[in-house]
Amino acid sequence: MIRKAAVAGRFYSGSKEQLEEEIRKCFAHEIGPGLMPGPVLESAASPFGLISPHAGYIFSGPVAATGFAALAEKGKPERVIILGPNHTGYGRGVSVWPQGVWRTPLGSVSVDGKFVEELKERFGDSLSKDTTAHIFEHSIEVQLPFLQMIYGDDFLLVPIIMADQSLSTVRGLAETLKTMLVESDPTFLIASSDLNHYDSHDVTSRKDRQLISAIEERNDELVYTLAQSERVSACGIGPICVLLNSFSEIRSLRHATSGDISGDRAHTVGYYSALLSSY
Repeated sequence: MIRKAAVAGRFYSGSKEQLEEEIRKCFAHEIGPGLMPGPVLESAASPFGLISPHAGYIFSGPVAATGFAALAEKGKPERVIILGPNHTGYGRGVSVWPQGVWRTPLGSVSVDGKFVEELKERFGDSLSKDTTAHIFEHSIEVQLPFLQMIYGDDFLLVPIIMADQSLSTVRGLAETLKTMLVESDPTFLIASSDLNHYDSHDVTSRKDRQLISAIEERNDELVYTLAQSERVSACGIGPICVLLNSFSEIRSLRHATSGDISGDRAHTVGYYSALLSSY
């Protein structure tokens, strides 16, 4: 089973050489970390989590690069579980791509079919081995080229799309994953999410700060409450809260809006990266 790149040439460059250069510029950007890490060869000693944005690289790339630079310092994982929201409306409530490879212009990454089978057995019918949710969805795909630039292609992938982002589903999935992390080789979890959408820079910044404060408290109920009461249109609340329930420490790394990069401050999207540890 081959999952071909759906947004290459749109969210990021479609050729290998141009994509590599685009990612280097994300790391070198003034909002980015300043240096391009890797290649990372030393194995990670323990699991880590990363909250990472998923817009076009021209907008969110520097904030994403800041997160991946911090992740690179922790070593190389055996596998990476990427949790993304469902923007397309296709597929089941929680959908995992079951086997095969995911391709980007930088190469192919193998899906960890064995881990998927065990996750399905433990999490039960709430998890569907469903490719439909993934075919046109960008939230997982845009994370892969950053990982490939740092680690190459020799890590395993577990791609999970969450249409069902209810708190009960979030907590159940987190508990299952947390148990499996204890028993597995070093694994990284990535929650793919942008924050507030399409308000002015000032409004988006204010809403994002409120949400980030709740995220830093690791208070999943408050995250959901604030998102509703303050109308913070973050798309990946569920994936973020899976990580908050899987790790005990969080360190915010970078926050910016699309207006900080494009100069258009009338209609902006918020981007945030954070590193999580101590499962």
